[in-house]
Amino acid sequence: MTEITYLTDVSLLTCVVQQGYGDAVLKAARDVGAITGAIGYDARGYGARERLGLLGVAVEAEKDVISILVSTDQQDAVFDSIYRACKLDVPGRGYMYLTPLDKVASYIPESVMARMQKSRTEDG
Repeated sequence: MTEITYLTDVSLLTCVVQQGYGDAVLKAARDVGAITGAIGYDARGYGARERLGLLGVAVEAEKDVISILVSTDQQDAVFDSIYRACKLDVPGRGYMYLTPLDKVASYIPESVMARMQKSRTEDG
């Protein structure tokens, strides 16, 4: 049996945006070099539509949800890039959040492991 390699300096960035903006999330993350893989799915929002409707803001119930694993070193740059690209300062446009992860395990190619180990020895 092979040894499990755990990544520990990783966060999960989750972005919930109006339907059709999922590609903008991915592009913004790619633009700062963060995408190696992401999960996107459709969702339906509940509750906010009625509250924001009172303010005269039409909020679509259909949402795109994008989840991206990002290193803790990159998380602020990725977060800022997505926030600006998707205009999350506009009411009803969406929201995102970061969740720190204790450990992540997956297949990591030997070439990537070698780069990671080289980087650690140069930093430390």
